[in-house]
Amino acid sequence: MAARLVASGIALLLVFVAVYFQEPLNDFLDPRPTVVDSTRDITYIGSRSFANIEHFQNIFYAEEPTGKRRFAPPVPIQHARGSIIDATQSGAWCPQGTGDILPFTSRIINISENCLSLRIARPKGIEKDAKLPVVVWLHGGGHALGSGSDTLYEPDGLVEQASADRMPLIYVAINYRLGLFGFATSKTLIERKETNAGLRDQRAALNWVRENIEAFGGDPDRVTAIGQSVGSSDIGLQLLAFGGAEGAPFQQAIMMSAGPGVNFNSQPDMVTSNTATIANQVSCVKDGDDQSLKTLECLREVPFEALTNLSVAASRAARPPFGEGFFYPTIDNDFLQDRPSQLMRTGKFAKGIPIIASWVANEGAWYVPPSTSTDEEALGSFGLWLSNLSEDTKRKLLELYPLEDFDHMVRPDYDGPISPQYYRAAQMSRDIWFTCTALEFTWRYVRNGPGKPSQVRLYEFNETMYTPVFRAMGVPMWRVAHLSDIPYLFNNKHLGRGTENSERHLALAQDFSRTIIEFVSSICIGESDSALGSWRPAYAGATAEQEWFDEISIQLFGGPHSSETVTISKYGEMSAKTAAEKAIYWEKLFNRCEFICGEQMREEAWV
Repeated sequence: MAARLVASGIALLLVFVAVYFQEPLNDFLDPRPTVVDSTRDITYIGSRSFANIEHFQNIFYAEEPTGKRRFAPPVPIQHARGSIIDATQSGAWCPQGTGDILPFTSRIINISENCLSLRIARPKGIEKDAKLPVVVWLHGGGHALGSGSDTLYEPDGLVEQASADRMPLIYVAINYRLGLFGFATSKTLIERKETNAGLRDQRAALNWVRENIEAFGGDPDRVTAIGQSVGSSDIGLQLLAFGGAEGAPFQQAIMMSAGPGVNFNSQPDMVTSNTATIANQVSCVKDGDDQSLKTLECLREVPFEALTNLSVAASRAARPPFGEGFFYPTIDNDFLQDRPSQLMRTGKFAKGIPIIASWVANEGAWYVPPSTSTDEEALGSFGLWLSNLSEDTKRKLLELYPLEDFDHMVRPDYDGPISPQYYRAAQMSRDIWFTCTALEFTWRYVRNGPGKPSQVRLYEFNETMYTPVFRAMGVPMWRVAHLSDIPYLFNNKHLGRGTENSERHLALAQDFSRTIIEFVSSICIGESDSALGSWRPAYAGATAEQEWFDEISIQLFGGPHSSETVTISKYGEMSAKTAAEKAIYWEKLFNRCEFICGEQMREEAWV
């Protein structure tokens, strides 16, 4: 009896210690992960999740971009020898609006200019000389918001799946400057080559990975950049940077939802004007010249809180609700030397990079007011961004998207009184911002570069975990909307706040993340097509003589037709046999994207 009482007492004591001293006990039983960079004599102290994934957070790749460094290109950080870096906690997000964005994303509460950091995740027990492939994540958010630390991008499921499949990898997510701080433009900034700071941040972070990731067990010569939304289009801009003369700071790319095509006007005029507006609001315009060096120097002295509040307010007023498309990448005759479409057409890009590009089924749904019910309202749904389209172009768009094509999408019992005009406008937005930009970029990449057609693949994602959330938000008509493929990529098994985590979705997440992991691990897909099994290259039969493709292969993931590769021809609609083929033909990608990416619309949109 006495022995049992003693044992019980010891057990209770251990429970007490575990509850009240969990962190010290964990450190004693299983010390925090440590990485020692012996070359630079730097030690990184990280943390470990319950999934046995080691995390190293808030690792700075550049000096604090304040004072004279505000708006300027990032300065690579140089830690003193013997430095010990506390990488146990996430750091600040770059200046942006605070508060809630979407139910399944993080609440933004901690912002600072000292935000040029990255986070690293890896399996437990990785040796320094492991030489694992590396994934570098570029978040979306319209160059207005977001962070690599958002809960939406939690990497444990992806890293865990890769290890289970015996294809372990290192994950890196980066923060880069946004809004005014990342994309301020003026005559002086252009002359000083201090524009597109956010893009330069991304490149500096990728360079940090190349120079430092080996200490964490990564291979600097096996880096796959993955970006979503503007993170995707920015990957395209990294390939176009400096006219391709400096190559790419990665070996492969996955561009989820967008390419640098018709999605943004690349002329600097609008962003220059928006920058000048903020300069006037903070009384920084000197001698009546809002483009002068004195004005710039004044802007660099204004407290970041004032610049953040004013620029976020102006952005969201002009581009509701999040302020996208107010400050964005522009031609500066340095980093970006011409319109993206022109650079692609003249072959001025980094070549030989295997690429996967994609879109989701209802990508444009949340960019259109649910009340849209007329031709004018359908065209107006993207009018803020494409304000110079001619009447002829608008007429042609309406012809390419006949209203009767969308009658079957109306679900009054589920969506409410939604007009087919809404679905028409949503499809236009999807194609303009996402689908056609992906096709334009990848087609030009194949046609105007020396790379092999087998190096480019496409997918369309047709599933979402967000259905219950969208219903609760009052927008069930969004369906498979923007962001839908992200939790499947990250193999997130516990996405909260009302999302659906049924076995069907978890099985698709495992399948999809595994496919991406295979691509990341192969790194030489152009020489080893077997890496992605039956997933056919997008333009397998392309020739240099073709101005526009007439056959295309697209991998479908999820949805009513399951996952399969569909190959369609511009002239083969009547021969479509499977439901999946018919669904892709319904999208009319050949004619619609040929016009959207054609000379007339490109000239009017200045892309």
